[in-house]
Amino acid sequence: MPKPQQLEFLQALPLIAVVRAPDPAEAIARAQGYIQAGFTCLEVTWTTPNAAGILQQLRQDYLHCTIGAASLKTPEMAEEAIATGAQFLVTPHTAIEVVPLAREASCPLILGALTPTEIFHAWQAGATAVKVFPIMAVGGASYLRALRPLFAEIPLIPCGGIGWEDVVPLWRAGAIAIGMGSQLSTDVATLKQQVAQARQAYQEQG
Repeated sequence: MPKPQQLEFLQALPLIAVVRAPDPAEAIARAQGYIQAGFTCLEVTWTTPNAAGILQQLRQDYLHCTIGAASLKTPEMAEEAIATGAQFLVTPHTAIEVVPLAREASCPLILGALTPTEIFHAWQAGATAVKVFPIMAVGGASYLRALRPLFAEIPLIPCGGIGWEDVVPLWRAGAIAIGMGSQLSTDVATLKQQVAQARQAYQEQG
């Protein structure tokens, strides 16, 4: 399905690199590696120390990239992310209370959900897209394939334990984008090859 206008930054390559680390220096290093490998969309998890500072630095240093904020569990976290300059917001759960903040800031909001009920409620509440998390724990592409006919109008972004072997099946199952983090290699050369292969596969499937 076509991507919502607010998510057009995912048009070229619908992959989001999740930046998570125990300290800010490691987070920056990981983000730099992801960008060198070819990712142009990253989300900084708010569970990482000094996440706001990391997001600001990435936005300043990589103008060609879209940098969002993730793991936003409260409206206060969302407010901080918006003030910091996050270009999109991601919650791990169906945080409907964040919708007015995102709408006022004209900031794309990807609300987390898992069950059909949560997915529908997130969309009805005003989410730009719905993050289906944790997707691999509940069947991966087969689960998404079962959801797709029921919610054809809802942009779904699976996340959680996704490896490179899962990417194409998830796209084919109807994902408009995919969030990847724990399975990403720290070796830039390896990661660059994987990103290039994914981009080619995405282009080939049209």
